[in-house]
Amino acid sequence: MPKKISVPRKTSAPKSVAISDSLIHLRDGDVVLYKRENSDKWQARYKFKNKWHRISTKERNADYAGKVACEEYDRARFLDDEDIVITSKKFGAVAKVVAEGLQSQLDSGKGKVVYQTYITVINKYLIPFFKNYNINSIDYDALVKFDEWREKEMGKKPRASTITNHNTAINRVLEYAVDMGYMSKVHLPKLQNDGAKSKPRPTFSKSEYKSLTTFMATWCKKGHMQRTKDMRELLRDYVLILANTGMRHGTEALGLKWKDIEWITTDGERFLQFTVDGKTGSRTLIARHNTQDYLERIQLRNDGIKTLNFDALLKKRVDDYVFKLRDGTVSANLNGTFRHLMRDSGLNKNGANKTLYSLRHTYAHLALLEGEMTVFDLSQQMGTSVKMIEKYYGHVKPSHIARKVAGKRMGKHKVAAN
Repeated sequence: MPKKISVPRKTSAPKSVAISDSLIHLRDGDVVLYKRENSDKWQARYKFKNKWHRISTKERNADYAGKVACEEYDRARFLDDEDIVITSKKFGAVAKVVAEGLQSQLDSGKGKVVYQTYITVINKYLIPFFKNYNINSIDYDALVKFDEWREKEMGKKPRASTITNHNTAINRVLEYAVDMGYMSKVHLPKLQNDGAKSKPRPTFSKSEYKSLTTFMATWCKKGHMQRTKDMRELLRDYVLILANTGMRHGTEALGLKWKDIEWITTDGERFLQFTVDGKTGSRTLIARHNTQDYLERIQLRNDGIKTLNFDALLKKRVDDYVFKLRDGTVSANLNGTFRHLMRDSGLNKNGANKTLYSLRHTYAHLALLEGEMTVFDLSQQMGTSVKMIEKYYGHVKPSHIARKVAGKRMGKHKVAAN
């Protein structure tokens, strides 16, 4: 809390203009005394920076009440000169307003997708820790304590990218507080980011991916219960579609419906186009040609659509989820089944535990490795920035794609290597 600064009391009563028995103006109307109905004590309000501030003088005598009100007015002007706020608010109350504002923008369709991340950070981390702090008392020590508390809550040191989102959310709350006059801009704390550096995400190498697809063909038919077999056969096609589209596991993939898939024609060739909605909003992507085979397998397990040919299914624009089990349910346990797949296949033995998200990274890794797409093309397909592609997949070296880079040998040196 800012140290309270006392202003010397004036010895003479300030010049006043009585408007009525219950209303008195002082300081050319910038300070006003008034009485509420059924009260004999004077209340006061003073105008400062085009905003009215209210106080109770606790005085019945108008002269004494005027002195109290004018001293408070002078104190406010002094504090402003020293860049100290006049009034403050609890962090929790301010943060709640900011979160509600972000949600309102999302609901109206004007907000950015990342706003949902900020809302989650505010409600899950910032309010639980800072709620009883005065907004103008968030200093270096408070932030250090928050870092320690957050690490315990998360059970690990957060990544730099996570801290960046947290810092942005904190800044939104603090900047709103500045705009509302709850704290001074010069007292905004400087936020640090010493999060764990991001590492290349676990991916399947080309040989590992080939082993995985071969293993799944027989593994998906095994299981003591029919439900287990159903989960495995769905997971097999889910894995193959993720690896052949670069879709994000979760919202993008599990939210996919048949109506979101269509044929488009470019230069006389047909391509499967998916429209997905997730982390970065709605976007379209092109699936590799063999994705049709995996979709048709899923279709044949769905009694409601299995009699349609594939083209007719897409033209019908069916409003139903793609990734469903034979009984028509949508499972939330694909992550668990995938862990069993990794265990049974032995593909996690190298220590880097692969997840369903690894299929997206495998798509990017192999696309760069094979020289199929430029970094820019890949960023468009995957719905992420060129910077992120380079950050996470920059380990693909020129030597890995030497044949693509070197091109065809021309002239007298066109000989086979020994």
